[in-house]
Amino acid sequence: EQDWARLRLDHPPQLAETDIFTAYQKKLLATTAVARVTFYEKSRRTGVTWAAAYDAVLTAGKARSAGGMNVFYMGYNLEMAREFIDVCAMWAKNLQELLGQSEFPISDFLFEDAKGNKDVKAFSIDFASGFSVKALPSRPRSLRGMQGYVIIDEAAFHDDLAELLKAAMALLIWGGKVLVISTHDGEANPFNQVIADIRAGRKAYALLRTDFDEALLDGLYERVCQRTGETWTAAGEAKWRA
Repeated sequence: EQDWARLRLDHPPQLAETDIFTAYQKKLLATTAVARVTFYEKSRRTGVTWAAAYDAVLTAGKARSAGGMNVFYMGYNLEMAREFIDVCAMWAKNLQELLGQSEFPISDFLFEDAKGNKDVKAFSIDFASGFSVKALPSRPRSLRGMQGYVIIDEAAFHDDLAELLKAAMALLIWGGKVLVISTHDGEANPFNQVIADIRAGRKAYALLRTDFDEALLDGLYERVCQRTGETWTAAGEAKWRA
């Protein structure tokens, strides 16, 4: 704790109260704006998905001529899907003037796959642009026949990531995008194998990385203090980190 407190005194806070995003969240948004495929390896609970929800709302809220498209979010369970849609609703309400609408009701429905099977609950928010953000079940067939921007969250913990990635990459043919976010779950995990391929130059995807200490230096605990009403101190952050 003492070592980290000294480090933080040498690297004082950079996050202003008016800053919406940390530096690493801004880097995510800047990267997905230009990259067709982005992989993000991260520590837990660093707010990367929170920034991705903002990206999803802006993407679905745009007209097609401005790069708008449907967004498909896939977590590994229903609770993640609902949480993501709730965050999207929060962003939409804060961006309602820009989006040109005032109401953003969340609808839930039984997902119908390409073969007409309706068997899993999904969630959706529709925008005046004609596009939607949909949180779908974590099954490769969920993306069959779809087109748009796919966000796969905590990818390393999906049951069949290899097939899910294969289905997601097919959406690139007609101008879609893919964002894959995850903490790690072992060297043999398909997520880590793709990360290794990117680093070795075998796959030309954008790669971002934020570990826990990097997130702290970029303002993670400062953001926590803003949320809880506490005053940031180097010693307080060191204790929280430990």
